[in-house]
Amino acid sequence: MKIHVESLGLPTLAGLIGKKTELDLDGSTVVDLINQIVNRHGQKARSILLDQDSQLDYTIQVMVNNEGFIPRKAYATQALKDGDSVKFLLLAGGG
Repeated sequence: MKIHVESLGLPTLAGLIGKKTELDLDGSTVVDLINQIVNRHGQKARSILLDQDSQLDYTIQVMVNNEGFIPRKAYATQALKDGDSVKFLLLAGGG
């Protein structure tokens, strides 16, 4: 299935996969998408996306179809379908 992937505020990820790209996803969840990106792009993608426990880094948030951030505990169950849009966003704080 084709998934539209966008990287916002993550220039190193955008440089690796493109700021906006379309991927053929072999799996069906957000975790499957993350794993596919890491498997396809190796250690560089791993260092950008994952923490020491091989989980998505806490500074990165995921949004599917512009419907708000997906809770971390739902990454493994959040089903994706053909044509979905997934955004990886750098969590920024300010004051």
